[in-house]
Amino acid sequence: MSTLEEATAIRHTLSEYHVYHEGEEHVCLTPFLDPTKEFGYKKRHHKWQADDYASRHRRCNESNSYYIHRPVLAFHDPPRTLLRGSHKLGKPVCIINSSAFWRDWNIQFVPELGNVIDRRGVVKWERRTRLNNSIANDDRALKGYKVRSWRIWGESGGAYHRSVNARRKVLREEGKEENIPFDPAMADETVHLKWTSPLRNVRRYHFTYAGIAFFWEGTRDLPGDVWSKRLMPLNHLKLIAQIPGKERAFLAQYKSDFSSKKFGRLLVFDSAISRLLEESGNTALRTSQDDGENPFVAEHKQPESDTKNTRLYDLVIATSMCMVIGEWQKRLTVWFLVVMIVQTGNGMTIAGGGA
Repeated sequence: MSTLEEATAIRHTLSEYHVYHEGEEHVCLTPFLDPTKEFGYKKRHHKWQADDYASRHRRCNESNSYYIHRPVLAFHDPPRTLLRGSHKLGKPVCIINSSAFWRDWNIQFVPELGNVIDRRGVVKWERRTRLNNSIANDDRALKGYKVRSWRIWGESGGAYHRSVNARRKVLREEGKEENIPFDPAMADETVHLKWTSPLRNVRRYHFTYAGIAFFWEGTRDLPGDVWSKRLMPLNHLKLIAQIPGKERAFLAQYKSDFSSKKFGRLLVFDSAISRLLEESGNTALRTSQDDGENPFVAEHKQPESDTKNTRLYDLVIATSMCMVIGEWQKRLTVWFLVVMIVQTGNGMTIAGGGA
């Protein structure tokens, strides 16, 4: 089963997420459609829809939403964080590290991650893994970030920065020194999403978890949506899982959107993931909310409502965002290079004509 039509024919239970831009760097995944960010929205004609969305959004439980927070810290490039909820103060799930040219994404699951990162969204200085703050040759190591005495406008965590420096000022006035003990933290599990073959297969990435191979790859399987296939043929993605000796499983699909404020729509087949959990028979597929204290037992059927609490489900969400953000950045880079080449060519033509 590797196509959307086959997956829907089996009547899988699925979750639909609308993937929206939140400012310049952040991303929100929510089951609620936001009319103000949809393609063709006009404030005058759709005001009632926007008001209705705002009221429903406040009333509904947002535990099914996710948020990708990208901290801003001058002269540093801190990793992203995946959070539960629709804002940057949600419960942290994992840390997402990117590499140069989108070759590799390192996803780190850290015990009690909420106590490891601060209100800026970065790892606390005292929770760094090594005293010298190096993360070389260790994909489980965490890099810490100091709270400086100065702050540049636009950096994350303004209120937190002010509170820390206010506390330091009080300590100095009392003749005391700030003494926070070194308490190293480390990821208990890491997963690498790797670009399979940048030259031969531009949109194929893979990762392995609990003995199962997963593949994110491009797709044009969009039943009933001719315009998306024609106008955005290289934007859509699907996730396939392969257990050795068994049929491939179709787990998720991402469809890009025309709106400048929306990345697209993510469909996750919850029942397919639940079935994969059963068929794998691997107790390493642990729940994420209790940091692995309640392992999934393959002999008992996992309720589909509990599937979203598994680390595997968190990986599906995290890797999907790696793909969406990475592919979007690739397209922007290609577009920028094309514009530069055209402008350079026009400049040379004008110069040649003038000569």
